[in-house]
Amino acid sequence: MSDIIHILPDSVANQIAAGEVIQRPASVVKELLENAVDAKATSIDLIIKDSGKTLIKVNDNGIGMSDTDARLCFERHATSKIASADDIFSLKTKGFRGEALASIAAIAHVELKTRNESAAIGTHIILQGSQCQEQSPCQCEKGTSFAVKNLFYNVPARRNFLKSDAVEYNHIREEFIRLALVHPEIAFSLHHNDKNEYKLPKSALKQRIINVFGNTYNERLLPLNQESELVNISGFIGKPEAARKTRGEQYLFVNQRYIKHPYFNHAIGNAMEELIPANHFPTYFVYLEVDPAQIDINIHPTKTEVKFKEEKFIYSILRASVKQSLGNFNLGSQQIDFDNVSPIDFSYIASGGTPKEPKIFVDPNYNPFSSSKPTSAPIMPSSPFKNKKQNNEAWTKIYESIKENIPEEAIAHAQQSQLPLEEENKENDNNNLPMFQTLNTYIIVHVKSGFIIINQEAASERILYDKFMRQMESKQAADVQKLLFPETLNFSPQDADIIANIQHDFILLGFDIEIFGKNTFILNGIPVGMKETNVQHLMEQLLESYKNNLISIRLSRKSNVAYSMAKTLSVKKGQALLAEEINEIVKQLFMSESPEISPCGEKICKILNEKEIANLF
Repeated sequence: MSDIIHILPDSVANQIAAGEVIQRPASVVKELLENAVDAKATSIDLIIKDSGKTLIKVNDNGIGMSDTDARLCFERHATSKIASADDIFSLKTKGFRGEALASIAAIAHVELKTRNESAAIGTHIILQGSQCQEQSPCQCEKGTSFAVKNLFYNVPARRNFLKSDAVEYNHIREEFIRLALVHPEIAFSLHHNDKNEYKLPKSALKQRIINVFGNTYNERLLPLNQESELVNISGFIGKPEAARKTRGEQYLFVNQRYIKHPYFNHAIGNAMEELIPANHFPTYFVYLEVDPAQIDINIHPTKTEVKFKEEKFIYSILRASVKQSLGNFNLGSQQIDFDNVSPIDFSYIASGGTPKEPKIFVDPNYNPFSSSKPTSAPIMPSSPFKNKKQNNEAWTKIYESIKENIPEEAIAHAQQSQLPLEEENKENDNNNLPMFQTLNTYIIVHVKSGFIIINQEAASERILYDKFMRQMESKQAADVQKLLFPETLNFSPQDADIIANIQHDFILLGFDIEIFGKNTFILNGIPVGMKETNVQHLMEQLLESYKNNLISIRLSRKSNVAYSMAKTLSVKKGQALLAEEINEIVKQLFMSESPEISPCGEKICKILNEKEIANLF
């Protein structure tokens, strides 16, 4: 039998490696930007065409390369970062494996111009499919310029699986922002299709955040600083009132490297859990500094997943640090005695032990309105159960006093909505079907054959979805209810792009909205009948639903907008309805072409006939 095992050619091996390292144009951007940072550049320019499918170009003013290094950098596993395996555990640079440039050169046309400070002329290299087509001297500025053209030209299957230009550009921009946030000392710029998207000068960290996300963040951020023997924590967290329905600006870095770490994300969210509404997400820009020997960043090709040796300790420190930052700096309604605030000491943590969670001591005698401060130190109640009993007795007295003063007419009126509406319907219109609401979730309609049970939320979604679809298909803008004071809406760059793309659909639905600067919109009016309270919150709910539908449900753009609007504005489970509202829902539902199925495919109603009811007994 002949031998069947053989060594793959370098070009094929590089293409296979590219499948792990280069997943999309954003992967190329990440690798080239990180190389520019490692080259000690103080200014980096990123130029993109057609969301990276046609051109990705990175210019930097770093140390540059010699002609030998320029050719050698495209060889697989060629690196200047490590010499032995031990060096992996003391890394202070972004890349180190030497796979990125070889993988990029295997699946694209690459052009390199570079010159180091000591050389009079630079080096110009052209590669195609890992093959060097030309290497010659050239005149160029100090530093390096990488141009990657026609990405995946020789891997058409991979190119066909790329998403739309808007989606791919969002990934590119996210990689750009991640690196810009961790290196405010470097000037960055981003040009897309000859349009200047970002121009970020050197600045402090807070100013860099403001330059990227907008001036509104100047008032939203609280500083975060904590030093310990195990980890140093710095950065900013958003005030609780700045929490959003969408999972927006949440950035976690370790040793100047962006990472994804659900465990640490949970630490931050848990610290703010009682301060933000349910289903809201906090904003944070958190930077961790850990001894490189205590982490392993070599577990994933993209190096965004990191293992920590003492992650439980770091979790406790991070959570306590966020709580302390909120206590020291949050300008909430509670009065804080800053003279009694003490720093958290993490300097005596024994290896292998568990740090104690800090406790909050409350002085029951403290009065923020008193001119003099209490002389006694804060003490804990000797018996919390005793106080709880006293509190219960106090609340009971208050309840009894309120109950005695409630007019009987008001009680009767409140109970009326829970009773069957048969008698009222008979008086108003004998042709109306008897119907009522139960559990504040379902509408029961009595018909000749039995009962119809209607899910009020699903029914409301169907009614609103049909209404919004008719409105968009008519191509005539709905009536607009002008706001007394126009609202300024600020979004993340990704969300701002989505709103810009569906702005016309919003206008057809009755939103008077216009672009006002980067990531900012002015809302002059809303659809007639919509409540004016907290429009920013409403728009964030709309966006969150729209983005979720892109993943879970295959809908056209208009259908997605209509369904997102319907889901956001629909009657919710647990919402009590008036008799008029119940009648209107039932009437509108059975005028629909699909009264039995909601827009997302859920069942709206169930009919129980006499036989099925009898079988229950």
